Formats: sequence, C-alpha cells, structure tokens
Amino acid sequence: MIRATLFGLLVALGAPPQPAAGSEAAQDPPVGRGVGDLTDVVEVTVVNVDVVATSRNGRPARDLTRQNFRVFDNDEPVDIEYFGRADGNGDPAGAALLREPLSIAFFFDNTHLSVASRSAVLEQIKDFARGQLEAGDGSAPVHAMVVAFDGELRMLMDLTADYFALAQGLNRAEAAHQVYTEASNLKRRSQESFLQLMEQLNADARRSAGGIGALRTTLAEMLAYARVLHEDSARTADAIEEVVEGLALVPGRKAFFLISDGFPSRPFDRLLQHVQKRVAGRREQAGVELMQTRIIDAPEGFDAPNNLYTRNSNIQGTAALTTTSFQQRLSNYDLSSRFSEIAARANSYRVSFYAFKPPETEVAAATLSERVADQQKLTYLSDLRGVLHQLADDTGGRSWVSGRNVDAFFNQVAADLGSYYSLGYVLDEFVEGSVHEIRVKPRPRHLRLRHRTSYVARSLRERIAERTVGALLLGWTENPHALHIDSIEWDTGGGGYYDVDFTVSVPLGNLAMIEQAGNRTDQVRVVAAVLTEDGEQLAPSHIVLPLTIPAQDWAQAKDQFFAVSFEYAIPRGHHRVAIGLWDENGGNGSYIRREFDVR
Repeated sequence: MIRATLFGLLVALGAPPQPAAGSEAAQDPPVGRGVGDLTDVVEVTVVNVDVVATSRNGRPARDLTRQNFRVFDNDEPVDIEYFGRADGNGDPAGAALLREPLSIAFFFDNTHLSVASRSAVLEQIKDFARGQLEAGDGSAPVHAMVVAFDGELRMLMDLTADYFALAQGLNRAEAAHQVYTEASNLKRRSQESFLQLMEQLNADARRSAGGIGALRTTLAEMLAYARVLHEDSARTADAIEEVVEGLALVPGRKAFFLISDGFPSRPFDRLLQHVQKRVAGRREQAGVELMQTRIIDAPEGFDAPNNLYTRNSNIQGTAALTTTSFQQRLSNYDLSSRFSEIAARANSYRVSFYAFKPPETEVAAATLSERVADQQKLTYLSDLRGVLHQLADDTGGRSWVSGRNVDAFFNQVAADLGSYYSLGYVLDEFVEGSVHEIRVKPRPRHLRLRHRTSYVARSLRERIAERTVGALLLGWTENPHALHIDSIEWDTGGGGYYDVDFTVSVPLGNLAMIEQAGNRTDQVRVVAAVLTEDGEQLAPSHIVLPLTIPAQDWAQAKDQFFAVSFEYAIPRGHHRVAIGLWDENGGNGSYIRREFDVR
C-alpha cells in the first residue's frame, strides 16, 4: 500500500482527488493516492556511447570531431546530437571537454581464482588503484570498491575515494581462502576417463570389447561435471549482475575489473573442438569405425546418426558417442546468452568490463595433456577465457588472459579511462526491455574503435528503481532534495510477518515547481526498495504523482512537506530500506538508505 499527502496543506488546498480512470494506477497497481491525476509523461531517451579511438599501433587518436564517427542503432543511422571528449591534453577540437566521475569495482571471483593467482597481482592492483584515486579531483572524483565472490557475494569495501580505506578492502581480499567446489574433483576424473576412453576406442577389436562400459561411465562423469560447471558459472553470473545493477545509481563511467582464472559459458566446447579436429585428420583407425551414418544402438539419451566414435559393428551392444548428440545434451548448460544479457545491461549503466586473468598456467591440466597421442593438446576441457573476452569486447573494455607483463595491461586501462569520446543521440521510441545493437564506424577507416555494442532500453520508471536498488545494495546515496525518512512503524501481521510502514517526506521548496496557467506544477516519482536480513530483495514499490498548487498558495506551500507512505510485509530481523525520488522538472533525483529493526 502506498499513500501520499501534503503535510499542512490539506485545509488550504482541499482533499486530494482520486486517481483518474485509465491512469498508471489502474494499469500497474499499487501506486496509491495523490494530489492530482496519476499520469505518465512522454519520455525522450538520450543514449550515450563512450568510444576509445586508437591508431593502428594502439596510440590514442586525438583531435577527432563528430564527423569522424557514424553511429547506427539497430542498423539505423542516427544523428550525433552531443559530442564530448575526455582528454586533458591539447585542444578539445570543438568538443565539450568532459570532466566526469569514475567508479572502479574490483571483483575477485574466488570461486574460480587460485590463491597463487590472486597474490601474484595484488601489488599491481594496489598501484593502479592508488594512481586512479590520486588522479581524481572535485570536478571529476574517482571512487573504488572491493567485492569478492566465494559462493556468497561479500562487500569488502564500499565505494571510497580514500586509498588507505580501499587498501584495507584489498587486504581482506588477499586474506580470503581458496574456494573448492565439487567441480575440482570431477574435472580430473573427467579428463582421465576421456583419455582412457580414447585409448580404448583406438585399440584393436579384442581390446575394445569393454568399450561400451567405459563409454557409459565416461558420459555419465562428463555430464555430471558439465552440470556442476554450469551451476558454478551461473552463480558467478548472478553475483556479477548484482554488482552491475548496484552500479546503476553511480554517476559517470564505471570500470568493472573481473579478476578470475576463468570459467566456462559452454562446458566441453574445447573438448568437442579437439575431437572434431582429430576426426577431420583421421577418419578411420584400427578397431574403430569413425563418422558412421547408419543407425545403431546408443547409450540412453544419445542419438546414433552422424557418429563420431563407435564400437566395431561386429561387437554385440554397439554404443555411439556423437558430436551432434553430445552437443544437444550440453546445450542445457550453455550460459553464453546469459553473459550477453549481462553485457547489455552493463552497457545501459556505462559499465565497462576489464576482465583480467592473472598470468599463471594450470600445471595439472598441462601435464595431463601430454598423454594425448596425437598432435593436439587437451589442456582444457572447456574454454575458460571466452566469458572474459566476451564481457570485455561487448562493453568496450579490455581483456587480459595471457602474458606476464601485467603493468602493460594496467597502463592500457589507465589510457582508456583518461581518453575517450562520448557520442550522444536521441531515441524517441523504444520497447522497454528490448536489446538494441550499436555500431560505430570510423572515418577514416584505419582508426580502431572500442565501444559498447548493445544496451537494454529502459523506461524512466525502471531506471529510477535500479538506482534505488543501487543505493540499497552499495550504499551510494545522494540527496539534493533533502529527502527524509520520517518514521518506520509496524503492526503484527500474519504468518510471522509484520506490516511495516515507511513515511518519507521532502520540502516542496526543494522541487522544481514551474509556474504554468496560474499554478505551480511538477511531477515526482518515488520508489522504495527493501532488503531483508536473510538477503531477500523485495520488489520495488512505485508512485508517480503530479503536483499542482495554486500560484497564490505557493508562498505558504514552499515551506511545507510532500509526504509518501509505503507499506511492506516484512519478517522480524535487521533490515535495510532505500528510497528514491525523481523530480521530473528538475531532471534529478535523490536516493537515501537506512537500516532498521523489526522486533
């Protein structure tokens, strides 16, 4: 339930009228009662694309103008309405000189990161962070944060401009233990079983008599391993997305450092590539019929046509392992589209990924691969680096997954963050939640561009809710309207829940009330979001309220308060609430957070 009133003005202005039929209240309940009709506004969305431009040798391309860029939204050319450049060197070449805030998130993926890998790069990370924080100033502040994921997302340091506070968070990350999951044991077992199976299938007919049992065992082990890999990667994806959404509130550009040894989006893609190359080179081997097309019996769940490996046809109980069937089973564990969605959402928040794999080889897998008989090395069963490349490429960032010159990577990132172009265009119509593709073509063509490749079209309603959730999760608050939580009260509900009532207010004089046709008018949007003690995030509650006050009453009204009440069913415990307010006329918002107890 949501209620809205004007404190101290009910007598002067009369009781608030009921919402008009066909309003947002009727279409998307509950939005409550307010002063005037509940309506929505026509939104014009400005899309900003940050572009890093370099020459062929990788040096920043300076002094470019808007004529050097052509922008396409879903393959349709758009006009560049805004052009700016963030570069402290030289003449901005007719572009608006950008001085924007920068926020950096260091995300340690301890589920897929060894202690040795993490320790090898901590000092370089600290040096980079110190340089970035010290480069910030009042007009373009730099903040950084530290989070870690070990099956549970842990905030080790909130966004801060204090390097010494950030260093404490990085030290906490360094002290964390390595996480071992079920995948650790299944991995080695799957590698061993596959290699043994290959040896058995490549033997003569007499030695391959036990191949059907080995095949069934290997398939079961590999599918069990694929399932665990999928679960681990899915949990990591959820944690990454939660931090990305938390950064929605933060103004300016955001750099997300994903520090990980890597994890797969498609289990066993490397294995399939290896086997396919092997078959392409040798179609027949002693005791094994490869690439058969006739139908034979197969293990449960596997199709027989287009066989990759089969038992010799004169052996009773013939079994088949096929490329097509195995890929079909593995498609249930494919997360590549999930990471594409995360990249598109990150692009909507101006979050660029800088995916970083510390330079350490996996000795056990490399040693095991030496046992493979042919020329191909089976170093990894799955591509662990594809996600790191994908997130960086799709968001205009960088990935570093090989090589030992870590300082070179951080120098490149620092150059990116300090020199870029911002291209803005207007999107008049869009479908909320739709994914738009972005292409930017350079003039001349030899220029190399990096930029976000997509974004999710979001309404103002959704953007305000996302920023409120950001305040809820990360504690990043800003309050130019002096928004205030007046009271938090609760009554006993049912089923162990309490009906908790939040009342928030804002001085009318702090809103951009515009005089029009004898009235002062504005429209405000207020959002509430709650995070319970057990980590459950309750769905945000919205209210959209036009404010209309007769001009002759404004002198009295501007010293009064506009108040809104939200009600949630919440269990006993220590919880957190965030409130967001958007002033349509002023084009700005306020976001506050508070912790509270229900006892």
